[in-house]
Amino acid sequence: MTTQPQTLPDNMLLDDLKPARFLKPYDLTDRWKVAQLVITIAKITLEETEPKPGEKELQPVLYFKTKSGETFPRGLLLGAKVNVQNLKAATGAKTLGETTGKKIRIILDTHRGKSVLRIDPQPVPPPDEKKIIQELTGDK
Repeated sequence: MTTQPQTLPDNMLLDDLKPARFLKPYDLTDRWKVAQLVITIAKITLEETEPKPGEKELQPVLYFKTKSGETFPRGLLLGAKVNVQNLKAATGAKTLGETTGKKIRIILDTHRGKSVLRIDPQPVPPPDEKKIIQELTGDK
């Protein structure tokens, strides 16, 4: 049984031909065209990774909610200790349960000459309620 070739959309990112298991810098720069992204934490899991060929390791992975409330299918690998420390600073959380539903900012950074994703250690400020009301009502 042969399958028919599938036509791909012209605007498909080349990186999507072989999608990464975890969130990558190109997701921010090429997919969403942003240098930072404020997200709401959905959950943190431990998943088996392969940091080096043939080497298996359990590492934490942070998943976040999309605007529609669904969990984004690829998480942010928290393999770097700095990201765990920044997560604690940004959320004030001491336990995993305290992180769920918290907002954090994912930013682009550079490590050893490569672009990487980091959690911004600064807490995300709560929304300005006055500004939201002005936008909804059209008041100035």
